[in-house]
Amino acid sequence: MERDPTTLTLTELARAYREGACTPTDVTERFLERIEVGPTWRIVLAERARRQAAAATRAFEAGLEVGPLMGIPLGLKDLLDVEGEITVAGSAALLARGERAERDAPVVARLDAAGAVFLGKTHMTELAFSGLGLNMHFGTPGSVHDPSRVPGGSSSGSAIAVGAGDATAAIGSDTGGSVRIPAAAQGLVGLKVSEGSLPTEGAFPLSTTLDTIGPITRTLEDAWAVWRALRAMPPAPFPRSEGALRFAVPPTVLLEDLEDEVREAFEALLNRLEAAGHALDRSPRPLLEEVQGLYGRYGSFAAHEALALHEALLDTASPRIDARVEDRIRAVQGRPASDYLRLGYARDALRRQWWQDLAGFDAVLAPTIAIRPPRIVDVDGDVARYFEENGKMLRNTTLFNLLGGAAVTTPMAAVERGIGAMIATPDGTEAQALAVAARVRDVLAG
Repeated sequence: MERDPTTLTLTELARAYREGACTPTDVTERFLERIEVGPTWRIVLAERARRQAAAATRAFEAGLEVGPLMGIPLGLKDLLDVEGEITVAGSAALLARGERAERDAPVVARLDAAGAVFLGKTHMTELAFSGLGLNMHFGTPGSVHDPSRVPGGSSSGSAIAVGAGDATAAIGSDTGGSVRIPAAAQGLVGLKVSEGSLPTEGAFPLSTTLDTIGPITRTLEDAWAVWRALRAMPPAPFPRSEGALRFAVPPTVLLEDLEDEVREAFEALLNRLEAAGHALDRSPRPLLEEVQGLYGRYGSFAAHEALALHEALLDTASPRIDARVEDRIRAVQGRPASDYLRLGYARDALRRQWWQDLAGFDAVLAPTIAIRPPRIVDVDGDVARYFEENGKMLRNTTLFNLLGGAAVTTPMAAVERGIGAMIATPDGTEAQALAVAARVRDVLAG
């Protein structure tokens, strides 16, 4: 074929396979020639990738059709179990323990059944607990557009792999923004799925309440295809929305203290949406302040649950867990159990009220990240700056982990700027979130 297959979107590559322009075996070899162990990839699964690619090639030759992921080269975040491999979760201590997974995580097994090709496992923030994407043990991959800037976390390697053309798509996890943040930072699409909509068994846990698994892709259509495979659903046409849309655009919290370039890009988007006939409700939403205050009042779900799950690891890890990660987990040490319970009760009540109040809207719209990704040198050697910038990166996305529902990021400015627009919708409405995001994309492209 004329185009380098590593530059194709998932949808384009699937079409090329079906037109006979290339084969999964040939394309997989092209990708394997590109990738190597380093700050992006912890391990290359060459043997399994070649086996999966050969099976997909045989299926195409026999005229068999599984779906759009057949033969598609993917990266897997290294908190997902892959049979026979160590699940490292960004931690040198877990690598040293050497415990190998007995079977694929259920979501990995579903991707395998859909015919995907597993190129390797991608690096991440240690224990998935940071929005910056730094890793003191294995190195930090700089942004594909500006290597001096952080990649975003915690699914840093997955986003870099897709952005650099080392994988057609990748799988990440999202507890406070860990799919959407690195996707936005690389000018990609990232989908946070509804809480509980995908099995998290076989995924190293950070928060058993908030952990979700989701795709990082080059296009919204690609995210739709991967999401359906993760759900073990048959392929279906990309969803569409019709008519004028109604967006909630609350300035409360979400639009506060934005970096100038982010604010300018977002205001330009709002102007274009209004010019296209869509309705914007910019009313303040005080409930968002209540949601933002939950963690300061009670501690975070991730800290409470990670401490309960991993305290022994923190105590005995060799090499030690990154002190910045450990400090965030131990921040709830000594708090009464009632704080954890009150956090859950308060969050559930606010979540119900939020979506009841927004019943007449198609989506909530906000910048994915309040700032552009900071420079690695500015945050890696300065603990105070690390926590300050980490909080800014996580603020907007974390609100929609607490409020639940689906949320997708799509580029809002030139992809090299790392500025994304976040479209959030209620639980179980991933199709709506993606369809609305496509309308936003079309307005930006118009």
